Amino acid sequence: MRRLLIVLFCTCCFSGLVKAQLTIDSTQTLPDTVQLMSGKTLVGFVRSQTEDQLKIRVPKKNQLKLEIVELDLVFAVRHPNGKEEVLYKQDTLFGNYFTPQEVRYFMVGENDARKAYRSPVATAGGFVTGAAASIAVGPFFGLPAAFVFGGVTTFTRVKIRPGTVSNPQNLKFDTYLLGYEKEARKRRMFRSMIAGMAGYATGLVMSYTVLKQTD
Repeated sequence: MRRLLIVLFCTCCFSGLVKAQLTIDSTQTLPDTVQLMSGKTLVGFVRSQTEDQLKIRVPKKNQLKLEIVELDLVFAVRHPNGKEEVLYKQDTLFGNYFTPQEVRYFMVGENDARKAYRSPVATAGGFVTGAAASIAVGPFFGLPAAFVFGGVTTFTRVKIRPGTVSNPQNLKFDTYLLGYEKEARKRRMFRSMIAGMAGYATGLVMSYTVLKQTD
């Protein structure tokens, strides 16, 4: 059920969002903080807003590089004076069923998982699967087995450890749990796949070594 809600949330948040018009001050000397729907932030000077994009000047190596961000990817903009303008709007006509606060909890969950979630069992399993497959079925079919294992890990339950949660009170909110689990599953899958590729390479080396010794 929770996995279904994750899919529903992602569909809602990226399907025709209703966006407010930002207050833009082209004379400000301190940058804005743009909070993205992914939970990540972008620090720079918001210079203009079109119907579907933000143009932001981002400080990089003593220069201001122009970044263009789709409005659908923006949750809010915090100005240097402390004022925050939330662009996301709850509107069921556009599929936006969650309130801005619920979306905040979702993004906090994503950030917590991104910073602290670890999956040593899945990572080790990916390595073992890649190594065993490359030895058992050879170089052509071994690597796909490692990828399949990584995909399977997305279906297993995510255990949220207390030490990985920035605020234990957030565990009371469903959208926090959804965000945490979404990011955790993604990280677990990618890490197990990377470990699977490493195991695959290790298996090939072991197979090659054994073949040389038997020659």
